[in-house]
Amino acid sequence: MGLISTVISMLFGSGRNVLVETAGILRPNAEAQAARAQDLDTAALQQMAAEFAARDRGAFDRLMDGVNRLPRPMMVLGIVWLLVQTARDPARMSQVFQAWAILPEAAWVVFGVVVTFYFGGRAQLKDQEFSASLLRAAAAARALPPAAVPDPHPMPAPDGAATPSPSANDNAALAEWRTSRS
Repeated sequence: MGLISTVISMLFGSGRNVLVETAGILRPNAEAQAARAQDLDTAALQQMAAEFAARDRGAFDRLMDGVNRLPRPMMVLGIVWLLVQTARDPARMSQVFQAWAILPEAAWVVFGVVVTFYFGGRAQLKDQEFSASLLRAAAAARALPPAAVPDPHPMPAPDGAATPSPSANDNAALAEWRTSRS
């Protein structure tokens, strides 16, 4: 009995469990791993919430966003209306389509250009706003001064004024890369 109690005391005595400690070396503790994963997920969600928090925008900006969202649904509803009207009154819609058919090609080109520039410009504006929000979030995360964040809508230089060209001194990463290459 003395030998068995000595071995059991050596393995489980003094508040230690040598088997669990040895297994912990070979396989990570599932509870601790789950807690680390939870902490990582929480930190990622908090960072994302800070980056994409709603901005304070004025009433006019919100109104204009609402107005700018109208053309696409109105175009879809217009096409559905055309289909319904064609089914309801084919003779009248035949006249409408004949009138459209005699429109010069230049009119269709102008219409296509206007629609393309509207949607393309809107997409570009939203992309610039998104990029600026990412830059602001990165600047806040790195505690950069707000002046370090570029303006998403820079004003063009007045006529005759020289526009400053960016140099390697303005871009620390580029300067570091150039020094590492030489």
